[in-house]
Amino acid sequence: MALAAGMRDDKYDYFRPELWSPRISRFMRQKMYAAKFFMDYSADVMNADAVHIPHFSDSSGATIAADISVTGGVVTAVDIVDTETKLTVDAWKGAGVYMSKFEAREIMKRPNVINEYAKWLGYRCAKNAEVAILLNLASLASSTGDTGTDLYSTNIESAFGILESHSVPKEDCRFFIKPKVYWGDIMSIQKYYDASQFGRATLPFGIHDYLYGVPVTLTSNVPTFAASFGIANAIVHKDAIAFAMYGPDFTAGKSEHLRTKLMADIMYGDALVQKTWGVQLLSTS
Repeated sequence: MALAAGMRDDKYDYFRPELWSPRISRFMRQKMYAAKFFMDYSADVMNADAVHIPHFSDSSGATIAADISVTGGVVTAVDIVDTETKLTVDAWKGAGVYMSKFEAREIMKRPNVINEYAKWLGYRCAKNAEVAILLNLASLASSTGDTGTDLYSTNIESAFGILESHSVPKEDCRFFIKPKVYWGDIMSIQKYYDASQFGRATLPFGIHDYLYGVPVTLTSNVPTFAASFGIANAIVHKDAIAFAMYGPDFTAGKSEHLRTKLMADIMYGDALVQKTWGVQLLSTS
């Protein structure tokens, strides 16, 4: 151990303890957004494995309000005509690592290191649920753009027209866009950064988190089409997709060897509830 200035006498060096601490190779975790945005039915399935989500039909005209007689006060009633979506918790994913007795003695007694392993295992489980929830974007009823071309401003504007035709409130929607598409396609559109287009700079600080007043989420977990190398970016309402989730939970299991198995698991289910409450913004990768 090198001595600092003022510690030239090393006669006590043998009595100074040295601590061994592991070096953990860090990795960049992708940000998780889906479970924070869409409908969370986790509390509804605490004592069951499925929840039935009703849909009330308004297209038949059967629920149009009728006149009430001034003298009789009679209100006309009709039978409920609805459908349902069944949300089932049917996926169970897990991740684990082995920790020998020696490693546990040297590593796992340090709280910061334990936290690192827990975050790593938990992230691997949570990413499975995130990908599964966003996979529903590929089943939305409408789309603009093409998997063989870039994403253009006209595609985005057409998507707003589709949402308006279905009376989807824009203020409760969000964009989910692959980062490469956002920075490569959208940020190259002149009217988004040229002040002369609108009389003032729309990107005063070089970037923004909103397009046409709708929040933008950048995520690499949006669905992809392997056959065409396409990407299903989307603008979607928060009530279009529902999910339920247990975990991630952590368990330490013993084995017949001198090691412990550290495990994390997650149970989840997801469903597309309103397929017309979002629009795919197709683009090439």
